[in-house]
Amino acid sequence: MQAATTHQSMLPSALRPIPMRARPDLVVERIDYQGQRSYVIKDPVGLKYHRLRPEQYRALQLLDDHRSLEGLRDALRVEFPALHLQLPDVQSLVSDLHKGGLVYTGRPGQGAAMLGKRRIERRKKIKQTLKSFLYLRLPGWDPETTLTAMLPFVRWIFQPWAIVLTWIFVVSAWIVLGINFGTFSRELPAFHQFFGWPNVMYMWATLALCKVVHEFGHGLSCKYFGSECHEMGVMLLVFSPCLYCDVTDSWMLRNKWKRFAIGAAGMYVEVVLSAIAIYVWAFAEDGLIKMLALNVFFVTTLTTVIFNANPLMRFDGYYMLSDFLEIPNLRQKADKMLREKFGWYCLGIEPRHDPFMPETGTVWFVTFAIAAWGYRWFIMFSISIFLYTWLKPYDLQSIGATLAVTSIVGAVVAPCMALYQMLNAPRTDPLSKPKIAATLTAVGVAAVAASFIPLPLHVTAPFLVEPADVRNVFVQTPGELKKTYVKPGDHVAAGDVLAVLTNAEEEDKLRQFEAERATELERAAAFALSRDEARHMMAVQRVSGLDKRIADAKQRLEELKIVASVPGIVVAPPEQGQANGGGDGRTLSTWSGSPLEPENVGAYLEAGTQLLSLAPRDSAGKIEATLLVDQADRNDVFEDQSVELRFDHIPDKIYDSQVAEFAHRHVEFAPPPLSNKYGGPLATVSEQDGRERLSSNAYQARVLLDSDPELMRPGLRGTARLDAANRSAGQWIWRWINQTFYFRL
Repeated sequence: MQAATTHQSMLPSALRPIPMRARPDLVVERIDYQGQRSYVIKDPVGLKYHRLRPEQYRALQLLDDHRSLEGLRDALRVEFPALHLQLPDVQSLVSDLHKGGLVYTGRPGQGAAMLGKRRIERRKKIKQTLKSFLYLRLPGWDPETTLTAMLPFVRWIFQPWAIVLTWIFVVSAWIVLGINFGTFSRELPAFHQFFGWPNVMYMWATLALCKVVHEFGHGLSCKYFGSECHEMGVMLLVFSPCLYCDVTDSWMLRNKWKRFAIGAAGMYVEVVLSAIAIYVWAFAEDGLIKMLALNVFFVTTLTTVIFNANPLMRFDGYYMLSDFLEIPNLRQKADKMLREKFGWYCLGIEPRHDPFMPETGTVWFVTFAIAAWGYRWFIMFSISIFLYTWLKPYDLQSIGATLAVTSIVGAVVAPCMALYQMLNAPRTDPLSKPKIAATLTAVGVAAVAASFIPLPLHVTAPFLVEPADVRNVFVQTPGELKKTYVKPGDHVAAGDVLAVLTNAEEEDKLRQFEAERATELERAAAFALSRDEARHMMAVQRVSGLDKRIADAKQRLEELKIVASVPGIVVAPPEQGQANGGGDGRTLSTWSGSPLEPENVGAYLEAGTQLLSLAPRDSAGKIEATLLVDQADRNDVFEDQSVELRFDHIPDKIYDSQVAEFAHRHVEFAPPPLSNKYGGPLATVSEQDGRERLSSNAYQARVLLDSDPELMRPGLRGTARLDAANRSAGQWIWRWINQTFYFRL
């Protein structure tokens, strides 16, 4: 025995027996991908799965403790002559099988090596978790018993008749949503309402419950099609608790459509939940139930589109695409191909021949890798900006900024480390200096172009058509509308009374001030008779102060009689929904529509309420477009510059005009037709008085219109495009960053 061992040690390494053999407990299933054989190997102990090509699986079968590297190579060459395998290829293949835990050896000392390997894997998992803290996956439990007990009760869901009825129900729900889309868009809260307290807590709980049902959809479908599910655990998706369900055992299924169905089961469940939420929202009364239905719709729809259904992220959509195309490990192959192409074309590093990489579709793989990389950056920035925006009102934006910086650092370090490893990998041929020089030159030219070459971009702004030179008449002093003297279309002269309001509280204040003044006059006279000069002067000063208060009170009461400041034609203000009369809890009544309507007589009008508008007589028939330019874009547009107008009701035509005037002060409220609550493009928050407050301040710009008067009437809306000041690409990007992190948020 000792002589045999000594003899083997004297042999070259390629002729020594490989002391390894395949594990007898492995479960093997042959599955064809794009017409080519593959073997899926299941490790029943570690619950790990490996996909092997025929030559890999044959090598696993040939390992018998006695065969050498040369013997293994020769045997593989006989069965697979087209591969041209060399000894390094075979050695790498055996090493991969050993690393995957598919072989074992009877030599001593393997336990310590396996324990060290386990520790390394655990450290890698911890590092990976720290890198993606927005997607934390915690250890779970074995749900096999639970799923087995649940399956008999839900097996009917997977029957064809149930699936058809379910899709009919889903389509009908979306038809209901389409019919009521105007109401839905008005009721959909703005950002600060949707993610403010306490709705954010409801949404947090809704997300958790929906994802629990989502993952049970994966697990039950996996059991239904004959596979196993041995791990389910808690996952923190953007710090929201969810479940995850490991259905990797579906890889053992030969039918790709069954694997596809298991991947789609979670989204299928969420689509059903979304349809149920639509019906609940459509028929429920205003209250908690309706708000929860809106939360369910928002969560199930948004997460399905952005995360689950998107193949650029490694969620359901990615695995469905991989099964549909029959390309296992799609992401890893695409990333590896991108690295190889970058190394060859930019650094001159010739890639090693890998017999297991696809021979065709190189452009497709590289495009997929670039798109996935870009989308990961987009999602990372979006989540970071969302957290920053959400936390800022509570003065916790530093937490959001820290998370954003951490995410960016993690995303930048990974490709830098990959580049470092690529440059330091051992190779026989040196790097190509001409290719490196060309790459650096291209990067330099791109940097110069981004820094200095101006790019003409444009700014868009919504607009509303109004009568030209219109003068808006607002309520100065709040009060009860007693009487209106005009109606839309009436001609009025300067000084004509338009409406009269009453305010009992202001009248009481005036009477109180006058009574106090009379009392102080009597006291002043008494102090004068008693020759008490000090008290007499104090009483006189109090009388003077009361005189000012009385004058102010009379002025406010005078403002209750609203008169025309200029002659013109009465124009009704934009209509609005029902508005509360006052904000002090003592409102007289509510009003809606236009204050000029007869049924609104007796309603309480707050200060700032637009009563009507006056259009000058000499501008009768003339109209103008009032643009609302976001304050972030105000310094990039100027008066007298050209503007293109596109009306919503005639989108196929573009009208050219010029900016006549810019307002010097910003506006905080949007006309109802431009609010997203009424189908407009601007995000607004509804105030208690019924007005729509802009989420970002804007400046008004006037644009005169003189074309197609029959097609342009007051109340129409559209979108204007103005050419902004020229900036380089770098300046535009820097401007966007400043607006995003310092201005808009």
